[in-house]
Amino acid sequence: MTLTPDIQPPRTGQHNDPASVVLKFVGCVVLWLFAAYTLFVLPLSVMASDNCDQGDTRTICSVDVQQAVGLIPELTVPIALAVGTWGICSRRRWAPAAWVTAVVLLMAAWVTVGAIIR
Repeated sequence: MTLTPDIQPPRTGQHNDPASVVLKFVGCVVLWLFAAYTLFVLPLSVMASDNCDQGDTRTICSVDVQQAVGLIPELTVPIALAVGTWGICSRRRWAPAAWVTAVVLLMAAWVTVGAIIR
């Protein structure tokens, strides 16, 4: 009776494929550029309060809301970058969902600030 070890061929899955590497690179660049744009442009939405007068009831005319508009991108961008970059670099099954979640998180920041300044 001889025991033969279970020899499995090396994995040549999607992670070693050159097209997959290029796609991950492009995904990472898109995420980082969108995050940088969000971080540098979205806080400028506070300037929507420039024409606020005394007693103006618009949401953006509140000092607390103006601070929130400035903080939303500063809090969202680092979280989105950490989650999205992990999603691109990880080999776990559901890791690509993390990248999608990061992009959705950045878009949610734009929608939230846009709703506030209207």
